[in-house]
Amino acid sequence: MAEHRPNDKKSAEIIYDPQLVDGIVYKGLAERERNGDIALYEEYHELRNDIYEIEQELRPKRFRDLDRDFFHRLGYGRFLLEILDEYPDVTEVVEEVHVRRATTKQNEGSNVVDDGKKVVIRLYSDQFIEGQEICKVLRHELMHVADMLDEGFGYRAELFQCSPMEERIIKDRYGLFWDIRVDGRLHGEGRETIATKEERKKEFVSFFRKIPEKTRDLIFEKLWEGKEPLTHHKMIDMSKDVNKLVEVVSKSGSGISSDLEEEVEKIGPLPGTICPLCRFPTSDWVEDLGTGEEIVKMIKADFPDWGAHDGVCVRCAEYYKLRAGTW
Repeated sequence: MAEHRPNDKKSAEIIYDPQLVDGIVYKGLAERERNGDIALYEEYHELRNDIYEIEQELRPKRFRDLDRDFFHRLGYGRFLLEILDEYPDVTEVVEEVHVRRATTKQNEGSNVVDDGKKVVIRLYSDQFIEGQEICKVLRHELMHVADMLDEGFGYRAELFQCSPMEERIIKDRYGLFWDIRVDGRLHGEGRETIATKEERKKEFVSFFRKIPEKTRDLIFEKLWEGKEPLTHHKMIDMSKDVNKLVEVVSKSGSGISSDLEEEVEKIGPLPGTICPLCRFPTSDWVEDLGTGEEIVKMIKADFPDWGAHDGVCVRCAEYYKLRAGTW
């Protein structure tokens, strides 16, 4: 289902997934009926029943045309058009916007393909029925798109040379950093966001509980305020290494003191990262090797580049304790 702005040849073509449109129209009309507005609901079903009277091979197109007509009559077509107007940097270069169906709110997202000429946005049909919510979602996703089209941001698809578990952790952290920056900018511009500052901070805390609270608060504030732009590369680095998170933010003028930086250096690796010895992801890190001076020497003999701050998983620690006769 393709749409254009009237009398605007330069506008991007908006192509809706027929399944998404069908779901939106069905739910929208059902909502109207529940609220006592049955005229449009009855008209739609009468027209739909009439389609069953024509030849079978002609029905699919007629059903799609009917859904498209009611999609606009219900007012759902205007949301994307209105939000696109807020992003001239996107509309100047994008030729097609493909709107596809997301099965859940968690699956909503966006991507840029074909050298920036095509945008794909996945949306959950219920958001359209709620009206105001879909505007927040579209605004959020188009901010992501604007970043992807910005050469200074440097977005590119990453191929991680790591385990699936570690890759998921990196992607989850990266997604959180980016969402914080998007919502922080929207909030600063006085526009509505899909999550409040407090909600984003709660997410941030859940990811980085091991970071001392004062340090963590300073880092979050800098991410939210975004006075220093974050690039794709910087966010990847921060997602892989908590010390890079502190380092990158502090270099951007965060005001984090050297004492706090030293405190974070003692944190060690976060749960889910790989052990530098066995190269397996782990959530069980040894906090203290005790009086294991001999153990440290043994590890460094096998892994010269290893340092105590790099950490060691429980299994590897047990192995070296056995070798040292201290387990």
